[in-house]
Amino acid sequence: MSVVTLAADSTTLILNGTAINDLAEGDTMVLAPVNPATSHVNAINGGVTINERSDKGVYDLTVRVHKMSDSDVFLNNVLRSSPPSILNGSAKEDYNRDGADLTESWLLESGSITTQPTNTKSSTDGNALSEYVIRFRNASRNL
Repeated sequence: MSVVTLAADSTTLILNGTAINDLAEGDTMVLAPVNPATSHVNAINGGVTINERSDKGVYDLTVRVHKMSDSDVFLNNVLRSSPPSILNGSAKEDYNRDGADLTESWLLESGSITTQPTNTKSSTDGNALSEYVIRFRNASRNL
């Protein structure tokens, strides 16, 4: 399946009103659909039934933040909360096309951290990072 790659240098990620801005310079965030948008059932004689899936809006967001940063502390507290905290927010990426400044935004709804954070190193500056995967019940692109 396709993925959406958001440049950390030009993207603003807000989760529950908190800006996640301790990202490695030159890094990316990845927003990946978990399920197909439709399902197909082939019939005899060349027929096909195509249905829209109710879970087509489920996306995983992978984000890497500097270890021990404010963003890492926030996400770690969300992970440790009981009952699990629900995350809502948005990702807005600024870019330029044909001399025009444009913004693409994603609405992120009903998410939770699904994977224990992994430790990694930034390939651009060598700093230690914590990688979080957040699954959202729905992520929708707004133009």
